[in-house]
Amino acid sequence: MTDRIRVLIVDDEPLARSGLERLCARDPEIEVVGQCADGLSAVAAIEQVEPDLLLLDIQMQDMDGFEVLRAVGPDRMPHVIFVTAYDQFALRAFEVHALDYLLKPFGDKRFFDAIARAKQAIRQTGTSDLRDRLVALLEAGTATPAFATRIAVKETGSVFLVRADEIDWIEAADYYAKLHVRDKVHVIRESMKSLAARLDPARFFRVSRSAIVNLDRIREIQPFSRGSHMVILKDGTQVILSRSRREELERVLGQSL
Repeated sequence: MTDRIRVLIVDDEPLARSGLERLCARDPEIEVVGQCADGLSAVAAIEQVEPDLLLLDIQMQDMDGFEVLRAVGPDRMPHVIFVTAYDQFALRAFEVHALDYLLKPFGDKRFFDAIARAKQAIRQTGTSDLRDRLVALLEAGTATPAFATRIAVKETGSVFLVRADEIDWIEAADYYAKLHVRDKVHVIRESMKSLAARLDPARFFRVSRSAIVNLDRIREIQPFSRGSHMVILKDGTQVILSRSRREELERVLGQSL
């Protein structure tokens, strides 16, 4: 790779962004192509400027770094160095999936060591390898400190957030998922396994391989066929509860069906 490496800085702290930009300016092989103060603008900037490397803060107010990864999707995500205040235990997730991070506060040497590894990865590692590692990290679900309260949705060239507690149920659709929110349906590129892992299990339950329901939306549960049940939501939607999930739902509800 002969051209300079294009870097996008994403951090909700102005001092952190300016500090990262100053460090980047010391490396003649790096070109900072933009700064973003929040996750929504980061998603738009990644798709617009197509950086080679993302310096991505994790703990931001509107969307955290993992929500940014999910919104953009592993297929279009550039190489990533996470910038984080996570403790060492949480950072094991990054180490297992061979993704680099900068633990705040970090020194200049630690920054340039991470940049050197990123340069090598960008020049030598295929995008399919990066995609696989990002998918593995998101599927692991061990790096996020809390359950998601918002889901990022991309539609007609823009990104907006859907509150998790407003979701009635979620339907699998091949490699996508459909969020049913009142009378609207939003399609996102995320697996049911990933969604189930980051939604609060006290509020959401995976009734089958193809459906997750908001427990607050359940109106009644009726016997269906061969040991399975039909979950009926308050709006009349009917979703099958598979036999394999019945006992777990009974445990969550604290009663037999």
